[in-house]
Amino acid sequence: MDLQTVLTTRQIMGDKPVIVVVNLSRAMVFHEFEEQVDAILVRFSVGEQPILDILSGRYEPSGLLPMQMPADMTEVELQAEDVPFDMVPHTDTEGNRYDFGFGLNWSGKISDRRTEKYAEQAR
Repeated sequence: MDLQTVLTTRQIMGDKPVIVVVNLSRAMVFHEFEEQVDAILVRFSVGEQPILDILSGRYEPSGLLPMQMPADMTEVELQAEDVPFDMVPHTDTEGNRYDFGFGLNWSGKISDRRTEKYAEQAR
């Protein structure tokens, strides 16, 4: 139902921007709708105000994904739940891989001490 809501919203909005805010508790297949929206914000059970602050430009996004986001449902089905980093992550239309430790801010892909550390752990 959520997927249909996103697709219907895209159709109704026409050329206007569509931003999807996803509250994650586990990995999600973004491939099913990513090409249909202008932006995706991921949150992990935070309140509404921080999301509104980011959307309004008051604060810059700075979070990183704490897990891989699968490329498709085949990756989900093949994944071993007890083995880390065992799936091909989703790659969006801009070439970003939704891998462990990935995140975007206003300048683009976040690259700092955290992402260097997490990239080493994922190897």
